[in-house]
Amino acid sequence: MSDDLIFLMALITFFMRYAFFMEKLPVKLDLRVQRFLSYTAPCILTAMAAPIVFGEVTFNTHDLANPFLLGGILTIMLSLLVKNTLFVVLASMGIFFALKALL
Repeated sequence: MSDDLIFLMALITFFMRYAFFMEKLPVKLDLRVQRFLSYTAPCILTAMAAPIVFGEVTFNTHDLANPFLLGGILTIMLSLLVKNTLFVVLASMGIFFALKALL
């Protein structure tokens, strides 16, 4: 999967979530619905990223240098520490691109 597609998927996920929280949007959502929607970005990103990360893993010694696996692990750790979804997405993309360039 190319780097452009990963970036495009992250943008689509962010803007689909952001559209519901814009103040100019005439639809007002219940607090429960807003709380429910706060889980959509992590769920969608997980559904898109899991096949990419674990589809390439065969758990031999060469896979320890897999930027997809290392980026996924670092993203999980970052998301546990930071609750800002946009920051986690952007930081983890930066981490992934750095790992891909280095490895």
